[in-house]
Formats: sequence, structure tokens, C-alpha cells
Amino acid sequence: MARYYLGTFTTNNVTNGAVSFSFNGTGVWIYGAKRSNHNTYTVQLDSATYGPYDGYYPTQEFLQVLFNQTGLTQGMHNLTLTNTGTNGTYVDIDLIVWQSEVGSSNQELITETVQNTDPRFQFLDSAWTSPSDVNFYSNGTGQCTGTNAANAVLTFTVGEMVTLFGATSTSTGPYTVQMDKGNPSDYNGTTFLPYYGVTLFHADNLGAGQHSLTITNAPASPGQQLCIDYALVSDLSE
Repeated sequence: MARYYLGTFTTNNVTNGAVSFSFNGTGVWIYGAKRSNHNTYTVQLDSATYGPYDGYYPTQEFLQVLFNQTGLTQGMHNLTLTNTGTNGTYVDIDLIVWQSEVGSSNQELITETVQNTDPRFQFLDSAWTSPSDVNFYSNGTGQCTGTNAANAVLTFTVGEMVTLFGATSTSTGPYTVQMDKGNPSDYNGTTFLPYYGVTLFHADNLGAGQHSLTITNAPASPGQQLCIDYALVSDLSE
């Protein structure tokens, strides 16, 4: 695990096992390892299918580009990587990088950190409390809830882009995020080890005006938590 980025990776050894990733942008890169127990895989990006590619390598090679595509039209894209190997052979994913175009070439992004203690965060249920491991959170502050449907709202007037960060572990679970008046999207914050400063949600090209991000705990089993740390809000220079 130490040779994977931040010591984490996800594997699959079932034929036709698949992973999907949606992103708003113009390019995407999938990184993983190539190893002696790895085999073939395909990638579908929107309506096009690529591959098969070969993940086999006689020794071990890490942080390998398993797939990349650039020059896409700015907007939402859907990517699916499928394990086409047989006999229990593996595909693993280490990390995914994507790029997005915001503003024009003569503008810069100006980013502000919004801590969970900022009044722009509103925790709408009394069940939100400071976690016992809060010293691992940014600025030593955070909020967690284990209550079903407990939500929090981040409201900001200026911002083309927002990234919300939190903590994940074996005790955190599914949650939903609604951006402005869009449809809620489903996510799962369960990880086999505790991690801090994890991206819970990202959106860009939001446009001018006031924006509202609502995140809601949607546990699959009683007591599963949702933990919020801070947000980065970015705006374009004039």
C-alpha cells in the first residue's frame, strides 16, 4: 500500500466488475498499478468505448496512467472502467485526476477557505457535534452527525467553484448533496481507515450570484456518520 498515492487503492478481481466516475471538465486521467496478477480492462467515456488495455506487468509498476483523454467539451462526462480479465485477475485504481475550464485565459481563481465555524455554514439539526478526533481536522474544528436526514447548508454569494472537505472512516456512510436547485446526488463516505481532508463534493462553473450547497446524512445502517471539516470557495478575478 505504501507505493500507492496516500497509501490507498481499490481493486476488483471479478470479470465485468466496473467502476464509474462522473466529472465536469475537459480531460481525465485514471492512475493505477500494473502487476503480475492484473489483466485486461476497457474504458467507456460517454458513448465511446476504448481498449481493451492490458494491466499486466511481470513485476510491479505504480502510478501508471491506465487511461486518459483530453480535448473534451466542457461539461458533464461519464466514465466507466470494466475489468475484462478472467480467472480472478485484477484491475486496481489508485486515483483519478480531471481538469476543468473556468473563466477566460486572462482571469485567475481567487480561493477562500471557509471553516465549518463560519456563519456561512448552517447546521440545521442539533445532532451535529464536534467529533472526538477533532484535532485531526483543519483548524481543530469539525462537525459530525449520526442522525438520519440531518443536513447542513453552505451559502456563498461570490464563487465559481466550491469544494467541500470532511472526514471518512468505517463509521461514516452514505450522504447526498444538492447544489442550488439541482437534483441531489448520492455519495458514500465509508472507508476502511480514517482519512481527513477528504473531498466530499466538488462543483465548478457555477456562474455569478448566490449559491447554496446542502449536504444530508443518509446512513445505510443506524448510527453511520457524516463529518464536515471546511470548504474552499473560488471566484474569478476581474
